[in-house]
Amino acid sequence: MGEMKTLAVPASTYEPTADAQRVAQTYALLGVCPFEIGGPKNSGHGKIVWAEPALSARLMRAQIGLLPSSEEAFERRLSTVSRRKRHAARRTLSWDGARYCVAYKLDLFDGRTLWVEERGQRLSGEGKKAHHILATLTDIEDRKRAEKAAVYRAGHDPLTGLWNESRFSEILIFQHLSARKYKKDFAFFRLRVSNIPDINKTYGYEVGDRVMKGVAERLQETFQLPDMLARIGGISFGVSVTDCSAHDISERLDIILKSFSDVPYPSPHGDLYAECTVSVVTVSHKDSFDIDDAISASSAAMQAALASGARACIYDSKLHDAPKKAQRRETTTEHIISALNDRRVSLAYQPIVSAATRDLHHYECLLRLKRGDGEIVSAGAFIMAAERLGLVHLLDRRALELASETLLRYPDIKLALNVSAATVKNEEAAENYLTALRALGPATQRVTLELTETVALEDPAMASRFSVEARMLGCQFSIDDFGSGHTTFQNLMAIEADSIKIDGSFIRELSLTPHKQTFVRMMVDLAQTFSVKTVAEMVETREDAELLNRLGVDYLQGYLFGVPSAAPAWQRS
Repeated sequence: MGEMKTLAVPASTYEPTADAQRVAQTYALLGVCPFEIGGPKNSGHGKIVWAEPALSARLMRAQIGLLPSSEEAFERRLSTVSRRKRHAARRTLSWDGARYCVAYKLDLFDGRTLWVEERGQRLSGEGKKAHHILATLTDIEDRKRAEKAAVYRAGHDPLTGLWNESRFSEILIFQHLSARKYKKDFAFFRLRVSNIPDINKTYGYEVGDRVMKGVAERLQETFQLPDMLARIGGISFGVSVTDCSAHDISERLDIILKSFSDVPYPSPHGDLYAECTVSVVTVSHKDSFDIDDAISASSAAMQAALASGARACIYDSKLHDAPKKAQRRETTTEHIISALNDRRVSLAYQPIVSAATRDLHHYECLLRLKRGDGEIVSAGAFIMAAERLGLVHLLDRRALELASETLLRYPDIKLALNVSAATVKNEEAAENYLTALRALGPATQRVTLELTETVALEDPAMASRFSVEARMLGCQFSIDDFGSGHTTFQNLMAIEADSIKIDGSFIRELSLTPHKQTFVRMMVDLAQTFSVKTVAEMVETREDAELLNRLGVDYLQGYLFGVPSAAPAWQRS
């Protein structure tokens, strides 16, 4: 390798120019320490040149003269685990332009440790034996601390320190799995501190919070592991009690109600008592279990207890308010029908380009919904509601109608349309969809139908029949979100897809994630075995796009090439 380009010179001979000062100020504002590495790949003996020695010395809590001048010296300040992580990241630099990103703990010169993030890119090298790497080192201690706090907040209630509602849902699922394994029933208790609103109103929210914290502490004394406790609402707690059959409920209820009523909670305004209402749902290890049904059942039992003035209520299937549930369902149905009738459902178009040439190949059509205030939003939640209500096939048909207008008006445009499971699995809906395709005539040759991998896996025979009929009309057929499920070679062969779309979770930050690169390479090899084209979605950086092209992906889609637009350039012209 030739002489390494140096970004820094000895301080005694260096007088910074105005441009150099601005660069240094920019580095300081970003909190990064730039440096270069030159030397044998992964040898640990590469030379290090610090571009801004003062910044680097400040980060490492050292004098400038003590800064490590080689990778060997630098890695003496790393633990074995950190050194392995760094080496694993560096091993991905197998081609010029490849990048890496790794976070690890660095031992500072003052005896403390610091979380840092190292990012680098290979600029040049002689084959695979030498590297010239431009890199930065960033202090991410605050970020790591914030991430740790965020993880805690994601699963805990900030007032009481107990698990929160989302984590409690996971606990209930785990309890059911455990109950089935050991053939023992369990129970879900919902406890509502009914007089907290009155305490808040009379004495203030600070006193109400104090009572809630006291209740949480008392519940922790009452229930011990493996029973699990959480705060599942503003004035409600949830308790999952293991090995608790219907015969044990009365005893448990007595313990709970007694712990609430016997001992007051001290406050600046005197002793206060917590009034508790309890609902109970027993879950047999023999029964199937749905977390939403369990929570809904506990709410129904709670409402029954409050309505009757009882201190406790054990759930019974007769407690569910079926008319109200049906009314809510009908309202949602009316909302969907209204949006379709009012023509508030439209399409946005996102370009898909050739990986090799970056030329436009076709557009994917994405549904958009116009809200009452006129704002155009993604129809994701709207589609999920339509699926739940069995109306998503109507959205599929509307998308096809809108796409048909575009295809007939613009003869050079090719479009991809998503087709839902409900449309494919329902014979009548599938036939109506195919009839609408036939009306397009030769324009069907510019249509690609995308079916999610999940649907292909659930009913490959039905998906295969639908794809065969669509292909006979001239359409292309694609499997969407490929890799998110468990598609096998047999399923891919049965559906005879013309292309697969690699799920975006494998594409995002691909150039920084070696295991994703391995997985994408395997999927591309699989597709090429069956002469199937590949599309990578969620491509957001040039580095990812270049790597995907090197891996053999045929087409690219993502914000790097264009956001979904309701009025693309070709339509405006």
